[in-house]
Amino acid sequence: MKEGNKVMIVGLGSVGYATLEILSRNPILGEWVKIIGASATKDKGQRRVNLAIAIAEKLGLHPDIEFVNLNLLDVDSTAETLRKFDPDLIFQVAALQHWWLLEYLPEAEQRKLAQAEYGPWLPMQITLPYNLMQAIKKAGINPYVVNASFPDVVCPVLAQIGMAPTVGIGNLAEVTPLVKMVVSKRLGVPIRDVTVRMVGSHYVCEHMEIEGNTAGAPYYLRIFLNGKDITQKIDPEQQLKREGWDDIPQIPEDPIMYNMLTAAAAVKVIRAILQDTREITTTPGPNGLPGAYPVRLGRGIIEIVLPDDITLEEAIKINEEGNRLDGIEEITEDGTIVVTDKSHEIMRRVLGYDVKRFNVRDSQMVAGELGRAFRSYAEGIGLPDSVLNAIYTG
Repeated sequence: MKEGNKVMIVGLGSVGYATLEILSRNPILGEWVKIIGASATKDKGQRRVNLAIAIAEKLGLHPDIEFVNLNLLDVDSTAETLRKFDPDLIFQVAALQHWWLLEYLPEAEQRKLAQAEYGPWLPMQITLPYNLMQAIKKAGINPYVVNASFPDVVCPVLAQIGMAPTVGIGNLAEVTPLVKMVVSKRLGVPIRDVTVRMVGSHYVCEHMEIEGNTAGAPYYLRIFLNGKDITQKIDPEQQLKREGWDDIPQIPEDPIMYNMLTAAAAVKVIRAILQDTREITTTPGPNGLPGAYPVRLGRGIIEIVLPDDITLEEAIKINEEGNRLDGIEEITEDGTIVVTDKSHEIMRRVLGYDVKRFNVRDSQMVAGELGRAFRSYAEGIGLPDSVLNAIYTG
């Protein structure tokens, strides 16, 4: 195996597989990096790895890719596999339940649950990253861990118990290229001449993409054109928070197509770390912090780089407030997650799921409780078996 350049992708769903494809099609990374594709579904995972190899070969590339069956619900077995492969970087993209299942609900029901925001669904997102971090500790290895599962909240929760991933990906990182596109179009300048420095939460990302504004959530934004600050020209007095922009580019809502952007954000982070580029990119969850920041990435370098007019403490407060708007009231020092009263009441009333707080160590049990409540509700409104069977119930 290639020393120093082994990447394990844990989870080969739409984001994981898209990341695998982009890595394997890169003429530099594809030939230089050993990729281990890991999935709990053996047949499907192996087929996807085979497809990535076949596509690359048609393009004249010959990436080194191997498949391994990996079930994060079995921490001991996962630790054995990690010890065997000893990856230098793990891209964690597995979750107990996909967020897009909610899109199968009738619109009226979607609107009800949307008011609870994303925070109450955290048990579905944090269980497998938590298990992975336990397995890494048990295996006695020390890889970089890049987490795709709700990193704005998962990373700071795991940090409280000494198991923080290195950094997250996605969310606000998917908004910054849209901001650059707005600037490029408005000013008639090449997008490559535009630099964006932004701080914000998953909540900011979600509402900007759907509504063109932050729905009142705080954020920090600086825009530069060839090094000159032009923020006031584009976003006077935080217009994004008040009225929003009506020219935010629209991208496909289909999760499989949308996740190509998420995968691109992941590849940028993976490339920066392994190739030690030390480039600055917007990404969430660095060193266990809440929300996203401009971060310089390289081997052994995860450094938050903020302009002079904002402190790290101010940036953290912005993201903590964004997480509250997303339904997470508090993360305590022992790894307990407290859901806001509003989100708790909506989940209790709509689903019959009555969990106000839980500890990360109990996340799998709580995820089962949430899944059973959601499945009962989904059965009651007549969702098809294909959706019901994708709901995690323990």
